[in-house]
Amino acid sequence: MTGTVWDAFWSALPAEPGAALWDSSPQLTAARHLPLFRDHADPALPLVDIGCGSGRQTRWLARHFRWVVGLDIAEAAVELAAASHAAPNVAYRRADLLDQDTAAALRAEFGDVNVYMRGVLHQLAPDDRTRMLTTIRLLLGGSGILFAQELTERTGWFVAELLAGGARLPKTAGLAAHFDFGARVAPADDGSLRLLFEGNGFDVVADSDIPLHTTERTPDGRPLELPTRYIVARASPRPRHPEES
Repeated sequence: MTGTVWDAFWSALPAEPGAALWDSSPQLTAARHLPLFRDHADPALPLVDIGCGSGRQTRWLARHFRWVVGLDIAEAAVELAAASHAAPNVAYRRADLLDQDTAAALRAEFGDVNVYMRGVLHQLAPDDRTRMLTTIRLLLGGSGILFAQELTERTGWFVAELLAGGARLPKTAGLAAHFDFGARVAPADDGSLRLLFEGNGFDVVADSDIPLHTTERTPDGRPLELPTRYIVARASPRPRHPEES
């Protein structure tokens, strides 16, 4: 999905926190994620927040890592994040991580990093998912850890059933209309998301179900939570060739 499309999305949103479906309070998002990967991560390494959006989670995570970089493909999101969630140890940049030169430049600048990512892969075509995972593996190097929360096929079925049942969910319906949210093919079903990462050069440390807390309200007034999965993983060591023994 192009930066132009995402620029249009972020430019049309109100600037206040929570305007985007996934822009929940960090206490309901990053604060719940950190315990799942903190013991595996070196806090001395920089943390890269891929798809940082408004920067709400980025700034919260900066309390726990010495340097945090929020990356987004949408310039409008980067501008919003810099204006509303700045911190002394946070930088925001527009970056297309499917571009090999961009990935190589980040690697050269920061070395090994930890990566935090929510709901990025499902937006990409299958070949681009592989390219994104290659970039992430490069950024992690030998020391970094990845936390990824991702939509699965079950997320799509759940959303489709809600909308088909007549639930009034304006943010969710808007995404469905704009991005085919709930209709796009997710990266994998629940059982094979782990295999997607393992098949692309990752050693999975942990994975399980986790709800995606949203800023949408259900008809009975409760916050809408979507079924998703999380992965904690490292880049697999490069296989040794016989002549290297």
